Amino acid sequence: MTKQRLGAGVVTAVVVLAGPVPSALAHGDDPSPGPRVVADGLDNPRQLNWDQEGDALVVAEAGRGGDNCVEDRCGGPSGAVTLIEDPRRDAPTVSRVVEGLFSLAGPGGVFAEGPSGADATDVTGQYAIAGYDPERADLAVPTARGGSLLVAGTEEDGEEYLVPYADLQAAEEELNPDGAQVDSNPYAVLYVDEDDEVSPDGYALVADAGANAVWKVEPDFSTATEDALPEYEITVFASWPTTALPDGSDDPAGPAEFVPTSLAADKDGNVYVGGLGALRPGEASVVKFSADGTELDRWDGFTGVNGVAVDDRHLYVSQLFGPTPPMPPGESPAEEAPEAAGGSPAEEAPASGEAPASGEVPGQVVVLHRHEEDAVRYAIDVPLPAGLATGHHGEVYASVNSVATAEGIPAGPMNPLGAAVGGGAVWELDFSDAYRLEAAEATEE
Repeated sequence: MTKQRLGAGVVTAVVVLAGPVPSALAHGDDPSPGPRVVADGLDNPRQLNWDQEGDALVVAEAGRGGDNCVEDRCGGPSGAVTLIEDPRRDAPTVSRVVEGLFSLAGPGGVFAEGPSGADATDVTGQYAIAGYDPERADLAVPTARGGSLLVAGTEEDGEEYLVPYADLQAAEEELNPDGAQVDSNPYAVLYVDEDDEVSPDGYALVADAGANAVWKVEPDFSTATEDALPEYEITVFASWPTTALPDGSDDPAGPAEFVPTSLAADKDGNVYVGGLGALRPGEASVVKFSADGTELDRWDGFTGVNGVAVDDRHLYVSQLFGPTPPMPPGESPAEEAPEAAGGSPAEEAPASGEAPASGEVPGQVVVLHRHEEDAVRYAIDVPLPAGLATGHHGEVYASVNSVATAEGIPAGPMNPLGAAVGGGAVWELDFSDAYRLEAAEATEE
């Protein structure tokens, strides 16, 4: 176990279906078919969660890097947490509630590492964020360092604060639950409010893709003072073995690593963890745990899981590059994108609300009936989806173009996805055209 205490002076200001497939989700008096753009202009949008009142979506934006560059990686305080109030409205209110979070990105701000997860705590105006301690970020490598559970919010007097709260990197160094390379890459956070009548009283779960584990961060609120947040304890909620090669790369001769990237909970307090599966086609999974960490169920056969959500009947899964991961940069197939592969002028990125034709940009959201054994799986094409959230009236929301900036990614020789990608956005999905996945893609191991 790891215990740490935050002392005074650490708070710093921030710049601040009744059937197997859900029915089409109507919006307004005369809804148009297809997805509805809820919010656009987002930089590398990742996890989605609801605020404590359940009427606003919390969006983690991994940012777009910054001006401090080493080779082709640039870092800076561009990560953020955005709030989408009443997303069912035609024009919901969208505002950034936390800014100035550390972000590291490639050319043009794409494929960012930064705050990939965020959730509201049970303290009004406060958010728990899976990200990095900006004081420990190291651009000399260059990579993001100092994996942390951050706490950010606004005081009653309007003063904003950002605290690198729980030191996940230290927990990984001490506990190293997978027994492999020491690395912390926090990717999703789930705040568990244990008693709606008491505040504060909850704890946080953090999916750490680098540690191959889910951490449980439990504060001791009796130790909190006016100048410091409470002491905390970090334990391992769940972990998976790592079979990577010594340099950290995937070992094709071994089983795929789980690599947890996503978290969700149902109304009974069960926790769902999605794993990337080393981006191998068909080797990613979603695992269901009880609140105490006991494994209850498992769904295999996915590709690159980067978001999960549930409602009363269904499990929804984002396949980031599914069903087939992209080629490395510079190796886009010429027969599919001759101008991009040949280095001709870049194709303009489509608008955030423009749904690409099937197959142009990879990505799927899969849905299945989670109470049925060997349930049939259905999917819709969604470009590069990440976070998912289900609404009170049957809505399903997704972060899309989740590795792109607000402007999108033009086609070109350094675009591993081939086609131009739209800007980062949140969509309300429409499952009316969902198609059944072939048995080979849906078979559980």
